[in-house]
Amino acid sequence: MPHRILLAMDGSETSWHALHETIRFAMPDDVVRAVNVIDDPFAHYQAAFASQIDLEAVRDSLISEGQRTLSDTYKTLHEEGIQADTRSIDLRAWGGTIADAIIREAERWHADLLVLGTHGRRGVRRLLMGSVAEQVLRQTHRPVMLVTGPAPSPQSSSTVATATEKG
Repeated sequence: MPHRILLAMDGSETSWHALHETIRFAMPDDVVRAVNVIDDPFAHYQAAFASQIDLEAVRDSLISEGQRTLSDTYKTLHEEGIQADTRSIDLRAWGGTIADAIIREAERWHADLLVLGTHGRRGVRRLLMGSVAEQVLRQTHRPVMLVTGPAPSPQSSSTVATATEKG
């Protein structure tokens, strides 16, 4: 029986790792739907940065980058012989958070599995930045496969996170 695999792509290195793991995991009859969620910068930054940053230009950039990511993802899946489609989800229209949008799409599309890259942040970085993958994992009732990128080198860790992790 073919499976429906929802792959969240944000253009990050970890999402590309998730794509490659999906390719390794997918069976010939499976269908992969790659999704990219377009966050609305106005929802987060309008009051603080409206006079200094053109938030509409930021949004246009997010849309363009998301389209490139989905196009490259589709091409890669197609070249590997995997049935695929893509969907761009705009939070300005859908509302909610990135995690909410991924979960709603998984339910709407009847996904059998969700695949997401996770940055593997710890300590202060995780506290400050949160984790879409963690939110999806906690809120969905569907199976989730989290894929991490390569382990960060000691030089790339922040001093605050390293000190927190050590104790």
